[in-house]
Amino acid sequence: MITPDHVLIGGYPFAFALKITGASLAWPDGLGFAPAIMKLRAHPWSVGKILVSVTGGYTVTLPPGATRPPLTAAGETIRGTVKFADGPVPLALSLKSDTVSVAQTGADAAAARELTIASLDVTASRPEAPPQSDMDVALELSITALDLSAAGIETNPLGGAIKEAHIQAQWLGLVPATPDADGLKAWRDAGGTINAPVLEMQWGPLDVSGGGTIALDHDMQPEGAFTARITGFNAAIDALSAAGWIKMGPASLAKLGLGIAARPGPDGKPMVTTPMTIQDRHISLGAFRLGQLPLLKLD
Repeated sequence: MITPDHVLIGGYPFAFALKITGASLAWPDGLGFAPAIMKLRAHPWSVGKILVSVTGGYTVTLPPGATRPPLTAAGETIRGTVKFADGPVPLALSLKSDTVSVAQTGADAAAARELTIASLDVTASRPEAPPQSDMDVALELSITALDLSAAGIETNPLGGAIKEAHIQAQWLGLVPATPDADGLKAWRDAGGTINAPVLEMQWGPLDVSGGGTIALDHDMQPEGAFTARITGFNAAIDALSAAGWIKMGPASLAKLGLGIAARPGPDGKPMVTTPMTIQDRHISLGAFRLGQLPLLKLD
C-alpha cells in the first residue's frame, strides 16, 4: 500500500520522473518505508536503471519476530541507482545514506538505540540465474560505514566509535526461501557461507585489514576465521591493559612478541599478521579478546 500526500510526474520526453512527497509504503508482512521526499528518474533508453533521491529524512520499519522487537532505521538522505531486469528484485544497486540510526522498541519501553552510522555506502549485485550449489555466488556486496557507534562498544577501551569499517563479500549458496531465521537456518544447514576477501577497520589506535569466511553457528550467531594485518597494536594493548581487560604481565609479553613478529607496513609503521576470529560472539585478535558482538536476533 502506498499513501503519498502529493505526486508529481514529469520529465518526458527525455526522462520519466516521479516526485512523491510524504509517502508511506507498507507491505503485508509489516515492512514499512516512509520517505519525506522521494524522487525517481529513468531515461527512456534505459528504463531499468532508476536514479533514486530521498531527502528530508526517512524511516524503515522492520516488523517484530518471535524473539525480536520491532526495529526502526532512520536516516537523512539516500542517493544512488537501482537496476532492474524483468522481475521485482533489483539486479544491482548502489546507494549512499547519511546519519543512519537503528533502534529497537519494546511494547512497554522507549526506543533503544542499537547503532548509529554517519555515512553508509552499499553496493550489491546478483547474477540473473540463481545459484545451484553452496559454492555458487548468490550476491556480491560491498559496505562502507563511517563513524559507526553502537551500544555494545560504548565502554570499549578502544573507543565507543569505529572510524571506518569496510567489507567486500560474496554470499555463497542457495538463496533462503524466506528472509527470516528459518530461511537462514536452511541456508546454513545446506553449507551456505559468506566469503569476505576484504575486511578493513579503523577502531581507535587499531588499524586492521584482511579477509576470511563468515558463517552462522549453532545459535544462529555470526562466526568466522580471518587473517588480519594490524598496525597500532601497541597502543591498543596499552588501552586494553589500562582498562583491566588484559593483565600487565601478559600485555607486556604480547607487545614484545608482536614487536618481534612485526614488519614495516606500507606507511612505515610496524605491522603484524595474525589470525582473527569471531566465536561465541567474541572478537579476538590472536589470543586477545577485543569485545563482544551484540546478540543477533533473526526472528
